Amino acid sequence: MSVTLGILIALLLSGLAIAAVTWPLLKKGPAPVLIEDDRLTELLHRKEQVLASIKELEFDYRVGKMSEADYQQYDQRLRRQAIGLIQQIEQVAPESAGLDATLEREIEKRRLVKPTGTAIDEDAGMEAEIARRRRVLVTQPAAPVNGSAARFCTNCGATLAPHHKFCANCGTPIEQGEPSAAVETA
Repeated sequence: MSVTLGILIALLLSGLAIAAVTWPLLKKGPAPVLIEDDRLTELLHRKEQVLASIKELEFDYRVGKMSEADYQQYDQRLRRQAIGLIQQIEQVAPESAGLDATLEREIEKRRLVKPTGTAIDEDAGMEAEIARRRRVLVTQPAAPVNGSAARFCTNCGATLAPHHKFCANCGTPIEQGEPSAAVETA
């Protein structure tokens, strides 16, 4: 008896599963179609590509891969393309321009409000503490290491360990044969 009950339950469950799968196929009327605005999607994709190109161009210029004249020429061209794409996007989806303006106003409101005890206050306090500790590190006299005179960074004045090749404070390269700022008298 329990075997037939198990078979009946299995048949009932499989019938329900088949009905759930075939029900949308048997419904009358048109199938729901997701309408995707291909034009808007294409414009947004192209805009993101142009903005990424602007960032890459700026990076190449800062690294020294291109001259000032070439940078200005390509930068102007890419910025004109970006402006044109943004204008086309606003024509295709005019409500998005209003949403952007609303969002910008909300962000501006939140930036103006600085309640006490927030992350903004904590960040300011943390920045002040970092600056104070840097001043302490720079002004502390360094103890001689292995009988040699202490070395200091020529850029920021931070104490250098004998094995340092770069200043740990500001990153300035340190020549290994460089005479130290504190000359040892013999």
